Amino acid sequence: MSQRFDKSRLPSRHVSVGPERAPQRSYYYAMGMTEEDIAKPFVGIASAGNDSAPCNTLLDVQADIAREGVIEAGGTPRRFNTITVTDGIAMGHQGMKASLVSREVIADSVELSVRGHCYDAVIGYAGCDKSLPGMMMAMLRLNVPSIFVYGGSILPGRFHDHDVTVVDVFEAVGQHSAGNCPLQELIELEKVACPGHGACGGQFTANTMACVAEAIGLSLPNSNMAPAPYATRDDMARAAGRQIMNLIEINLRPRDICTKEAFINAARVVAATGGSTNAALHLPAMANEAGIDFDLFDVAEIFKTTPYLADLKPGGKYVAKDMHEAGGVYMLMKTMMDNGLINGDCITVTGKTLGENIDKITWNPDQKVIYDVQHAITKTGGVVGLRGSLAP
Repeated sequence: MSQRFDKSRLPSRHVSVGPERAPQRSYYYAMGMTEEDIAKPFVGIASAGNDSAPCNTLLDVQADIAREGVIEAGGTPRRFNTITVTDGIAMGHQGMKASLVSREVIADSVELSVRGHCYDAVIGYAGCDKSLPGMMMAMLRLNVPSIFVYGGSILPGRFHDHDVTVVDVFEAVGQHSAGNCPLQELIELEKVACPGHGACGGQFTANTMACVAEAIGLSLPNSNMAPAPYATRDDMARAAGRQIMNLIEINLRPRDICTKEAFINAARVVAATGGSTNAALHLPAMANEAGIDFDLFDVAEIFKTTPYLADLKPGGKYVAKDMHEAGGVYMLMKTMMDNGLINGDCITVTGKTLGENIDKITWNPDQKVIYDVQHAITKTGGVVGLRGSLAP
């Protein structure tokens, strides 16, 4: 084994080191592992991959490519799966009651698998809505070296020469109910709105929390906005696998990364992208796992002083693919940091600070998706937090 890793200090020693662990090792040999494999750090690769929705269908493939990066960098990867409940399907019927609860089940199941098998680190793959915060909550709870990877968004569909998303289908249902959209047109739209793998393309919960993961420092720079079908995702998966081994070596953990200042950065990025209001539920839940006092009203206070900068659906014109091509979350954070809206001192999974990562970015004045702070779309985002007799 590489001298980089002292297994006597890692959790996996409890299932792999010493004569008394011979029964556990016999299970590893049953799966084709060698003595060398068993002697290396164990990296849990948690995937929310399943056939429930297109948001999740490529996650297992991507997680398996991340294995290659772990092996290249001297680790032993161990993939396991968790559930998802996809809001686009679990909506408008009793299934919607399952959605938020699924976040806790995801966090609990990842925690249980990592604790039960004594994994030394975690790479988490998630694709839709509650699986993103659920995965990051587990990382903060476990506090072993961790990297979050988003599976990527869906490409936009084309209908009557316009880009469309699933939201256009929901709106067309309303138009049909009002007698303004013929049934045949609705059927035609539903068949082209979602053209393949990936999560909803607009700045809904999945893409919002994917932006959060980069802003808070748990994801590699500009790794989350690339659409699910893009071949570059293979490179990102391998990079996550390699980098997790560096995090084990330097013992950099999620609670070192996700400080109060990092949560403030994340909330600012949510506001600047016109992101999902669900972030105001998920950020406090993540903060709670790290023992940080950060609630709904802290998020609302940050929204009051953050300009709206990324022209993304549903409030704007563009989808995640366009944001990726414009330079991604880091292009947005470039103008925010230049104008004092981002704390660049927060450490990230690169082992460098957010500021050091952002310094590598050159502002692109030719793209149309991300406005600079001096020419913001509006001075604040479209969300305010209300408090009073109806909402104490």
